[in-house]
Amino acid sequence: MSAVVEVEWGECLVAPIRDAALERNARKAFGVPYDAVRYFAKCPWLARAFIRSNLRNGNLAHLDHDLSDLIFLAVSQDNSCRYCYASQRAQLRILGFDTLKIRAIEQASYSAQFEPRDRLTLEFARRFSRANPAPSADDEAALVDAGHSIDAVREAAFVAANAVIANRITTLLALPLGPIEGAEDRWTTRLLRPLIARMIRSARRPGHPEPLPEALTNGPFAYVGRALDGLPVATIQCRTLDEAWESEILSRRLKGLVFAIVARGLGSKRVETEATQLLAADGMDPAQTADVLAHLGSPELDPIEAAVVPFARETVRYRPEDIQRRARELRGMLSEEEFLELVGIVALANATGRLSLMLCER
Repeated sequence: MSAVVEVEWGECLVAPIRDAALERNARKAFGVPYDAVRYFAKCPWLARAFIRSNLRNGNLAHLDHDLSDLIFLAVSQDNSCRYCYASQRAQLRILGFDTLKIRAIEQASYSAQFEPRDRLTLEFARRFSRANPAPSADDEAALVDAGHSIDAVREAAFVAANAVIANRITTLLALPLGPIEGAEDRWTTRLLRPLIARMIRSARRPGHPEPLPEALTNGPFAYVGRALDGLPVATIQCRTLDEAWESEILSRRLKGLVFAIVARGLGSKRVETEATQLLAADGMDPAQTADVLAHLGSPELDPIEAAVVPFARETVRYRPEDIQRRARELRGMLSEEEFLELVGIVALANATGRLSLMLCER
């Protein structure tokens, strides 16, 4: 068993809210009840984004769905996300995945159990997640040489980015582990496994190439979505960014600061530049932004901004127990809605920055 199950995990920082329509949409997307969505109900765009995160549901046109599931597990293991790791592992076992392959991912040792193409893809996903450095053109060429199309490589990057988002959201919120850890070994699950597997598979459908809608091509950081144009995931990327930016729970200035700080931590010049431009449009002088980026603070920041800036930087790479402690401190300064939106924004900034490095900044 992976050491992820021994990661220290704090108490959940938000309360679940029942929303019948939201839960119906989640069940339709995932094929089974998905109670975790209740924790996002107070931040509607985040709840919708989590429902869209089921990439089995017509959102992958080129990448094999089983390999996509393994990418998500590998990135969750690498990020020590106890929640995502346990949830994904349970689903894979219920679906009858090869236990030797699951164990190989748990041990971060792929050579014996995977074909060369799949092994390279999983290693690529881990490098994408770490972004230290981001995958290079040579990494992409190796995947193509191994048999992937360019479009499949782009989808693999998005699947890894999707895991980056989920790992940060569930870790920062410390979603409860009780309902998911060991779920696959409970007698009720073993009894109902064929039915549960059938329900999950019933939600699967292949995706088809599709252009990015014109209405989504000019929003914040839309250039990342345009780099995915022709894939269903391009629409997911741009729509989620647009909805996050349009939400009025937090100020656009705070969102811009988060994106700029995360971009600087990742080394994404292009995301940093656009975030600086967005901040300027909201009245923040570029020199002030540069000062914040250089010192992770400024006398010109209000108390919430001053607390959020170093927190956002820490979400680039972290130990779960440390970042949860910092999240708990910040939670006391924010309403539940504000905290949910902040967690969603830092997660989205981390995924967008990594996608930009991979797709647009080589």
